[in-house]
Amino acid sequence: MEEIPVKFKNEEQVLVGMMHLPDAKPPYPCAVFLHGYTGNRIGEHRLLVKAARELCRSGMACLRFDFRGSGESEGDFADATLDTELSDAGAAIDFLSDFKGIDGNRIGLVGIGFGGSVAVCVSAEKQVRSLALWSASAFVDYLVERDNEVVKDPYAWLPPNFKEAVKKRGRVDIGGFVRGKGFFESIKSLDPMKEITHYGGPVLFIHGSEDQVMSPSNSELMYDRVKGRRRLIIIDDADHTFSSVQWEREVTDGTRAWFEETL
Repeated sequence: MEEIPVKFKNEEQVLVGMMHLPDAKPPYPCAVFLHGYTGNRIGEHRLLVKAARELCRSGMACLRFDFRGSGESEGDFADATLDTELSDAGAAIDFLSDFKGIDGNRIGLVGIGFGGSVAVCVSAEKQVRSLALWSASAFVDYLVERDNEVVKDPYAWLPPNFKEAVKKRGRVDIGGFVRGKGFFESIKSLDPMKEITHYGGPVLFIHGSEDQVMSPSNSELMYDRVKGRRRLIIIDDADHTFSSVQWEREVTDGTRAWFEETL
């Protein structure tokens, strides 16, 4: 296995990543890892590193990269939106088209959390053969009932003082991550539940039964809307980031088997 640090540009900002190349003879299929919101290409407890290396040992190339404003990539996190993440994901796929040894017709996406939502939404626009969605969110907005009507309100979950900060300053500090107004506004226009019906390729869903961040019902709802080949794996007792060696193994083994069948 060879690991090569890479950089590529999108909208005049440099995105930083790592390519994993297998010892097998090229051309290789390639899995692109899309990390979650506030995450990076390493992943919690190095999950994305370990998963990419395991997939690479099975003969698959992998690209892990940081969205702009995250990890080591350029940009300010406060300026990041789900639209910029969609653009960055598309740029990563385009980057692979010129990378020696990669089969551009066999690209798979691995998305965790909001990265899964991005994977779903970009898959209909780019040439993506297969999806693996970990702890993915079916809804990136918040639905609330007002005056007997259900409406989208991306600010619904914010405490009053945070809402006031966004209103006055256009941004708010939540646990050291400054979220800009553009992020909240961008989630109004993205609908993974709708976009999953536009993707005709195979989709794997993996979710922990005890995920307190994104309920497993998110994966179950999207699974019901997939038109192509599909598989749903619920890992007993697992949390949002599969934080045990056993859960990591189940996620990695399930993803490897899926891509071996569909890429």
